[in-house]
Amino acid sequence: MSEKAVKIKCPECGGGSRNHKILAEIDRPWNTPWGCGGDSYQICECVGCETVRFRNESWCSEDIDPQTGNVQTTVKVYPEHITRGRSQTDPSYFPENVARIYLETLKAYRAGSLILAGGGLRAIVEAICIDRNLVAGNLQKKIDKLAEEGLLAKPQADFLHEERYIGNAALHEVEPPAGRDIEDGLDIVEALLSTIYTLPQKAQRLKEQRASTKSS
Repeated sequence: MSEKAVKIKCPECGGGSRNHKILAEIDRPWNTPWGCGGDSYQICECVGCETVRFRNESWCSEDIDPQTGNVQTTVKVYPEHITRGRSQTDPSYFPENVARIYLETLKAYRAGSLILAGGGLRAIVEAICIDRNLVAGNLQKKIDKLAEEGLLAKPQADFLHEERYIGNAALHEVEPPAGRDIEDGLDIVEALLSTIYTLPQKAQRLKEQRASTKSS
């Protein structure tokens, strides 16, 4: 096994650059009348989480950095890691299935998989409806039912319908939504999750603390 190592951004270890062992490597130099260059193909394993990725490092004598005068190197890593800065809402208040889908949707968005993230937004709402035993009718009717039962205010339901359109376009038309649309959809869904799960649990905890203080 090669002792060589490189630094690669690892989304499984927080998204920063992490040391990766080079498990295997093949070099492919080339030479033409117009210049020379080469490619290095590497199978790399993260030292922390042991995730395996493929890395390609290439160079060409014609690609000169205008500032340093040195040959520039291009590095590509597969699967590609696209960092999107968005913090997550605390999922510990959510039911297990809802939390899992929410985290997977957020992970897809951070990785730049916008079609999957758009479908995930819809799946979160479906999971909430299942948790609340709202299984009859299509998603539009389920959202309206959430409002009828007082779990959502009418403006929240209207916002949620807009999020539903994003998911429909992603799944049925296979159209990647804009990153801004996914951001807005996550805002809407996170507000819904807070209304249904987080705030009631926090209110109950405050109520119990107040009762405990009075009794002491």
